[in-house]
Amino acid sequence: MRFHHMAIFVSDLQEGIHLWRDVMGFELAVETVIPDGPAPGPNTFMYPALLDDIFKVKGARSKMALLSSPEGALIELQECEVPAIQKTPPENLRYGHTGFHELGLLVDDIDAFFAKVRAAGYQTQTEYVWQCANIGRSFLFYDKDGNMIQIWENAGGASWK
Repeated sequence: MRFHHMAIFVSDLQEGIHLWRDVMGFELAVETVIPDGPAPGPNTFMYPALLDDIFKVKGARSKMALLSSPEGALIELQECEVPAIQKTPPENLRYGHTGFHELGLLVDDIDAFFAKVRAAGYQTQTEYVWQCANIGRSFLFYDKDGNMIQIWENAGGASWK
């Protein structure tokens, strides 16, 4: 099985696009509002009945953006309008609660990336990049909604394979 994408629900779609495009280096491929068509079709992402079924609410509606990295990683951002998006309390986004709490991404120059994230004003979990045994270096940071993103750099050709 191969990884396809990660969906991240955000309180401000434009801020999410800024992070993933301008800081993370992803390319914005699609920005739309769903449902975006009355019925299934070759250019319809979501039609009303399907979105209602997925979101479990009548009249579901969401702003959506799809972004891709040069290497092919896909990020789906959604800012729900119906039902209205609610920010998850920060304490529920950290370790100790079930759910997906950390998206890990691999980079080649972690020190430069750490500096870029800090310069863009995002909160990091530590004030430094840390070593993980002899396999790599890492740091965690948070988007404006408190979602945790881990950046990783393999050490000298090390990998999990």
